[in-house]
Amino acid sequence: MTLSVAMCEVGMLPTNCYLVQDTSSGQSLLVDPGFYDLPLRQMLRRAKIKSLDYILLTHGHYDHILGAKPVKEQYGGKVVIFAEEEPFLRDTSLSLVKPFLSEYPQLDAADILVHDGDTLPFGDGEIRVLHTPGHTSGSVCYLLNDLLFCGDTLFCCSAGRTDLPTGDFNTLMRSLQKIAALDGNFRVLPGHDRTSTLDYERNNNPYLQTVL
Repeated sequence: MTLSVAMCEVGMLPTNCYLVQDTSSGQSLLVDPGFYDLPLRQMLRRAKIKSLDYILLTHGHYDHILGAKPVKEQYGGKVVIFAEEEPFLRDTSLSLVKPFLSEYPQLDAADILVHDGDTLPFGDGEIRVLHTPGHTSGSVCYLLNDLLFCGDTLFCCSAGRTDLPTGDFNTLMRSLQKIAALDGNFRVLPGHDRTSTLDYERNNNPYLQTVL
């Protein structure tokens, strides 16, 4: 399986949105379309995307989910979220959208609810779901080949905040320990800021060094 990965920043924070294409099968997926704004539209057009297979959501905060509905309406794709996190799609006190936006596209439900260890077929490989709570109780990472889409759980030399609804610091530290123990040097593709590698984070991230 030969994968190409493109990234654009969307929204006001901004949030990293990733487009993955398997050049062999022609399948494609989008990770964390926080907003369906110009950068995302341009990225999809440049890649000549006609349809998507999946829209993967790492967690339910508004800056990671609000583009999912308009993207799905235009390109299809099954919306995937951890089962425990699905209420974030409907509950504005969980997604935190209300203080920032008065009008927004809201999904009522996901197409696929996943659990820890689940896999989704993609090309001749699979997407693996790793439950990594702490930033939110239903945060996940998605692993595909050497790619680690980690949302707001792990950042370059940092980690996600835990002071928002369903967040918990000790839980996050256990999730970071789980990530640090993964076999291999994954490309770390976080929800914000710059990308990294898992080896670099093991050697330089103070949060990971605490749990190693």
